[in-house]
Amino acid sequence: MLAKHVLPIVHPPLYGLLSWAYTLSITSSMPNFNPWFYSNFIQVCCNKNYLEDKQELFFDFYRGGNNELNHNPFLLSSTLDTPMLYEIFKDKLHPFLIKKIQEGIYPVLFLDEYHISYTTAYHAYPFPHHVLIYGYDENRQIYHTYGFGKDLLLGYHETTFDELEQAFHSIDNYLKNNAIYDQYNYFFTLLPHFVYSLNIRLIYEQLGEYLRSESSNNDQNRYFSPDKEFLAFGIACYDHLIEHFHILNHHPESLVRANPPRQLHLLWEHKKMLRNRVAYLQKENNLPQDEGMLLEFLELEELARQSRNLYAEHVVKGIPGVNESIKQNLERMREMELELIPKLMDQLKRHTEQLLPA
Repeated sequence: MLAKHVLPIVHPPLYGLLSWAYTLSITSSMPNFNPWFYSNFIQVCCNKNYLEDKQELFFDFYRGGNNELNHNPFLLSSTLDTPMLYEIFKDKLHPFLIKKIQEGIYPVLFLDEYHISYTTAYHAYPFPHHVLIYGYDENRQIYHTYGFGKDLLLGYHETTFDELEQAFHSIDNYLKNNAIYDQYNYFFTLLPHFVYSLNIRLIYEQLGEYLRSESSNNDQNRYFSPDKEFLAFGIACYDHLIEHFHILNHHPESLVRANPPRQLHLLWEHKKMLRNRVAYLQKENNLPQDEGMLLEFLELEELARQSRNLYAEHVVKGIPGVNESIKQNLERMREMELELIPKLMDQLKRHTEQLLPA
């Protein structure tokens, strides 16, 4: 039996939410990753009734379905609910996890980060959350884990066997007291020979749906989501983001919880993806070499990055008036996309006509 073993992971291309970061950190070095990655991650959504429902405004990439950790075709996913995992392995959790890692399986456990020393929640507040484990060292009694640390940066960490066991038992207690709902535990097996070809038709359809602010059950959004009637899609999300920053500026007390850092980071990741996708399609000769278009998408990305950084400066330095500036940036970005995305679709149509619907 190996005394230590570490599975490969890399820093993922998207990390605004760990539901993306965990799976992408395992798969983004795969040979066929880019064709799949750039064929997807186009549509976005937000909960349009967040004010009436007294919720945080939640903005994210939309991939359909309720199980957000089962979205990556390069991974075979097994799911185990926490009560069952606890009942079977409460006294032998470590041998079980070590065996899985030796088999090349990546556990993602639902744990209480109150007991995980590298997190901001450590001995500060209860925080049920998923933790990716990618290795262990029995001699040092530690697991190699991946996530956000106290510096709020995504990175590689070490978690002791004792910490992880306490975090595991804590979740079980919450569930028994009905204090939280179970978010399950995942075990990912890499499928190294999975093949995915760049899907121009899917890209074109998703760009169209983004512009029309709708979402179908296409290849990407392959599960029907009962939440669709409560969501805004695509470019309509700007309406709710702009509204949100207007409220932040004038009536912040009406918001249950404002979370601009996450919303603006995810917005920047989406615009970065748009620009990177154009660069990738040009490189693969699915689009003509058009430096002007690439620069326009870069300008869009820079507006999103500037907005995110502006808010971060506001938090650190107390710079006033940022909400209005961000609101203006959002309005400009929406105008740009209404011009840029049809232009991109037209180039796709002309350059790859045989791959698109008539």
